[in-house]
Amino acid sequence: MSGRSFELLPLSGALGAEIRGLDLAQALDDETFAELHACWLEHMVLFFRDQRLTPEQHLTFGKRFGEIDPSAYIPSVPGHEEIRLQDMNDYSQIGNDINWHCDNSFREHPQKCSALYAIEVPRKGGDTAWANMCLAYELLSAPMRAFLDRLTAIHDLVETMGPGVLKQYGPERWQAFRDRTPPVEHPVVRTHPETGRKSLFVNPLMTSRIKELTEAESRELLDYLYRHATQEELLCRFRWEAGSLAFWDNRCTIHRGIADFYTERRIMHRVAITDPDRPH
Repeated sequence: MSGRSFELLPLSGALGAEIRGLDLAQALDDETFAELHACWLEHMVLFFRDQRLTPEQHLTFGKRFGEIDPSAYIPSVPGHEEIRLQDMNDYSQIGNDINWHCDNSFREHPQKCSALYAIEVPRKGGDTAWANMCLAYELLSAPMRAFLDRLTAIHDLVETMGPGVLKQYGPERWQAFRDRTPPVEHPVVRTHPETGRKSLFVNPLMTSRIKELTEAESRELLDYLYRHATQEELLCRFRWEAGSLAFWDNRCTIHRGIADFYTERRIMHRVAITDPDRPH
């Protein structure tokens, strides 16, 4: 798009672009917001470097895209209840990283998008990777797409993630969260409400099984879809620096933080936006 007020550099062939020349500490005017929104829908995840954001400015950026999702099971930044504090020090040994996931797919209304801002990062490692779930769907054969279009997935955080969350947040907070988080059903294939593109909507962290299949059939199919969706050609990977911000569309991507930084700290502030629509 010619004449836009910032520079856009695609990161990979599948998804992701770096935005240069835009200071997110300044409120976005309507024209710039429209340009940025169109780029976001096309590239699914946008990256901004060298930002200097106060918590209030971080929130102001997020609120341009919708209402804040509090995600009460994750601790908040002191004095800023709407901003989540993510300290990956507990996951900083190889093998302890959080698996591929779509944020809050275990809820009836998963999050629409997130703006993750780096406060402190390790000297090496600690990248985040994203996968394009629209492209993953579109690269399947027509018979497989038709089969998946008819299926329903069960998303159950208690079954898939219980021990790790219990360790990180403690028994009382986890039990309260478990009591109000029953399993939910979502289509295996969802349609993006803004672009109309179909995408796979399953992930290994929060999807427990396929409703219409046996346990064995479900596991084989899900394992195949996860391998397919996370092949290198469908990914982009971002190297964090303090002051970097990543903003992704949670409706058509999955992501994972890579825990390869041992005892160093990786502290992030996250502003998440709720989705008024259920996946369909």
